[in-house]
Amino acid sequence: MAHPLSNKRHLLVLAAAVIALVPSAAQAGEPGHGQSGQETVWRGNFDGGSNAWKVETDGTAAGWRGWTFTQRDDWFAAAAPAGVGCDPEKNRPLDPRCFLDQRNQFSRARGVLAVADNGVAAAKGAAVDGDHPVNSTLVSPGVPVGGKRAVELVFSSQYRQAHKAVGRVTVAFDGGAEREVLRYSAARTSANGGGDVISGQEVLRVDVPARARTAVFRFAYSNNRPQQYWAIDDVVVRTPLPALARNAKATTFQVLSDIQVEGLPYTDGALELLRRQAPGAKAMLLVGDIISGPRDQTQEQQVKEYADVSAAFARHRLPTVLPAIGNHDVRSRVLTREQQQANFLAFANKWGAGIDKTYYEKVVGGVPIIVIGPEAGVAGEEKQDISDAQMAFLKQRLAYWAGQRKQVLVMRHYPFEWTVSGTYGNFYENGPREFELEAVVGKYSNVIYLSGHTHWSPYRRDWSARVVTEGGSPDGYTAINTGALAMEFAPSPDDPWDEDSATDRPESPAVLTVAVYPDRTIVRAFDVLTGEQINQVEVANPAAGR
Repeated sequence: MAHPLSNKRHLLVLAAAVIALVPSAAQAGEPGHGQSGQETVWRGNFDGGSNAWKVETDGTAAGWRGWTFTQRDDWFAAAAPAGVGCDPEKNRPLDPRCFLDQRNQFSRARGVLAVADNGVAAAKGAAVDGDHPVNSTLVSPGVPVGGKRAVELVFSSQYRQAHKAVGRVTVAFDGGAEREVLRYSAARTSANGGGDVISGQEVLRVDVPARARTAVFRFAYSNNRPQQYWAIDDVVVRTPLPALARNAKATTFQVLSDIQVEGLPYTDGALELLRRQAPGAKAMLLVGDIISGPRDQTQEQQVKEYADVSAAFARHRLPTVLPAIGNHDVRSRVLTREQQQANFLAFANKWGAGIDKTYYEKVVGGVPIIVIGPEAGVAGEEKQDISDAQMAFLKQRLAYWAGQRKQVLVMRHYPFEWTVSGTYGNFYENGPREFELEAVVGKYSNVIYLSGHTHWSPYRRDWSARVVTEGGSPDGYTAINTGALAMEFAPSPDDPWDEDSATDRPESPAVLTVAVYPDRTIVRAFDVLTGEQINQVEVANPAAGR
């Protein structure tokens, strides 16, 4: 993939053109929607061309003044400084304007976005000040809510707080008065805590009055400063999941990632925390980079690293360990890929995996787990060590489990670009095979994709993401960043398209638990140092009740 500021697709974006009212209906190749669980009522992302949304802006709305529909990469290009060197190899230190006011950190964003950007508007010549404030509202069409007791408004959000800027979301039923359901502002009591929202997802429950038939949602932005912005994407209205029954039973899993030897001091605490939070776990999912794997590592040294991890594991009573292979597990330039793969398999089978290759499927407690990973001896750079046989396996198994109406866990060490935290960076650009892999995964809204590799903390808002791929399920798949035991990474202070170790604050080694119920899966992230829960996401099984 080219750098996000080059080789852009220039599309004609009409001022009010985005998406039509879409009834909930199963799409080819995906499980569809549950009748007794969660139902998608309306999708309002901005990649269509149907004139469904309206924009109401005081004064002149041209030239980025007020809500504008734009390709993500065109937005970045519009915000790029003119006449300023932004090549980190040549221009150091970089001008602060090269960092785009964190616009590029909107990892959830794909395709066309709705953007209210005073910074770009002012740079393009619009007058934005106390005498020329911007007041702009993005208005949805009437969303059918008849017969619903409540709905959830869900959208991806990137917001930078200017001095007196205010972002508001309101709802009005059947042409009645507007009711505010979210506010961003400089006040600490606002939903943004008075600060920024970086690559967030808002889930807003909205109670529906009796006999109401339609709801209109408005996104209002006001700002009298020539700076900062609000961008949104992937707007969905859906029914909430019902409360989980008290006697509901789940199949639970423990999740651990990126030990890399450096994380060994945290391993005892991590395993004890997992035992407390998921004592009846059916398996532990180990999402790659078990060892550090220096490039000059010999066979004796690599075997010892695995032995050190095994010694830490042996101090605890563990369920079966199901690992994925990571880049550090095959990093040695001294050993062949086949030798390193054999060392990985020996470790995996020591802890009960019972596997003979780096991709496999296990059904644990009725829950399908599909593990994919690089293989030895795969020819062709475009395949990125993923064979045609593995691709066929993934396609066949995902199609099968969709037919069985099962939520499926897909585990791979590597994330896909433009999904979870940090994957906006150049380091995570997909290669040809990864684009193929995500296209397969993206067909199925019953997939929960677990990845490691980034070392970005689950404290971040985009530790989980609903990802809609081109040509895939309109409801998307769910991507989860599993964190790491080894060092934490964060945005680079030197390059806006890079990352660096987070040395300016204490590390936050993290683990996850996954609880799979018939109609939903609940994923929780925990801080190993404090033992406290960091984050949680509840993912509906789209096939439940069908």
